[in-house]
Amino acid sequence: MKSKVIVLVTFIVVVFSLIAGTAYKVYQIHQKRSYMVVEKRIVEGAIACIHDSVCKDEDMSLGFLIDKGYAKEELNPQTKLYYSRDSLIKKENQTFVFYGV
Repeated sequence: MKSKVIVLVTFIVVVFSLIAGTAYKVYQIHQKRSYMVVEKRIVEGAIACIHDSVCKDEDMSLGFLIDKGYAKEELNPQTKLYYSRDSLIKKENQTFVFYGV
């Protein structure tokens, strides 16, 4: 009887560990993809601004893009607060990188 209880408790602990580990990994992937989506929207606005010859510099602020209509205010997926208008978009190695503040 006692060995059945030990086996059952061990089984429950193993199953719970697998479920908890999987749920945590899925949450991490979701957070990473949420950041990627927001950054991609902002970077696409910067690229459009460059192509339309409105933006002359390769480094620009999020506030400048919002003022010109190439981006909108974006929420940080983790904190649920808006990114600062002082956040920068810089061109590095032929790609644009968003530095959120």
